[in-house]
Amino acid sequence: MSFLDILILIGGILGTWAGAELLVRGSSTLALGLGIRPLVVGITVVAFGTSSPEAMVSYMAAWRGSEGIALGNVMGSNIANIGLILGLLAVIHRVPTHWDRVKRDVFLLGVTTAIAVLLMADRDLSRFDGIILLIMLFVYVGYYVFTSHRFVQEKQAADETIADLGVAAPSSSGSLLRPTLETIAGFVILLIGAQALLSAAESLAEAFGIPDAVVGATMVAVGTSLPELAASIVAVSRGHHDIGVGNIMGSNAMNLMFVLGGAVTIRPMAVDEKTMYLMVPIMVAYSIALAISLRYGQTVSRTEGALLLGSYLAFAVVAYL
Repeated sequence: MSFLDILILIGGILGTWAGAELLVRGSSTLALGLGIRPLVVGITVVAFGTSSPEAMVSYMAAWRGSEGIALGNVMGSNIANIGLILGLLAVIHRVPTHWDRVKRDVFLLGVTTAIAVLLMADRDLSRFDGIILLIMLFVYVGYYVFTSHRFVQEKQAADETIADLGVAAPSSSGSLLRPTLETIAGFVILLIGAQALLSAAESLAEAFGIPDAVVGATMVAVGTSLPELAASIVAVSRGHHDIGVGNIMGSNAMNLMFVLGGAVTIRPMAVDEKTMYLMVPIMVAYSIALAISLRYGQTVSRTEGALLLGSYLAFAVVAYL
């Protein structure tokens, strides 16, 4: 792997982050300007936007036949979101939560994780499996969009999320030009960044003989998880701890439904041993541990954050070994 490949890798990571940020900001402003309710924007535009780096990289990888990177990126992103991002947030400052505000996110993540694991149990993911995950996604989005008027807490969370992003509805239809251009530019930058990140990851795997799934689950996954890190840091720093935790759980559910479902629909994938017997159990263990901590502890303490960070670093070392 040459020095140029390293620069391309760094540029790809920065490009996917910047593209996703611009895409979320521009499309959210555009949607608000078109009269779409903030809650619907929070459920759809923001949720899809923060998962867009994982989706773009995994979709490209699946299309090019790099199944290990596509699948490893999904599993690794879910592990990084809890082990690395939540662990880092908790170490910086304990993260208090209210069970009533996050229990729906916990339930969604639990159901989504359970179904994804069942689909992978036969060590094979077919297009039919991908369609099942995508149907779950449409049901989830449809349910929240059409029943959103019932949920006061979700409305407040959506308003706070959009405020954290610094998004406001344009004052006139003429001012829609800027968010439109931002949306298009964000998508193009995201596309270019994902292409660069994928190419550099493939070069790294080939140069050092590292399995694609391991590169996808570590380096690529951390790179594509940067939007979740940024969104969670902003939310927690402004005192919106439930939103920070909710972003992480929601992102993990979206990764399984939106990213994995779409990637498998593009190309069926075999689940390799390292993914099945290392990444999947750790992803499940993290999800269960987080649910228990939130249900009974009502907080993620600094000690728990340190344990999460330490276990994530151990996972990365074991994956490469």
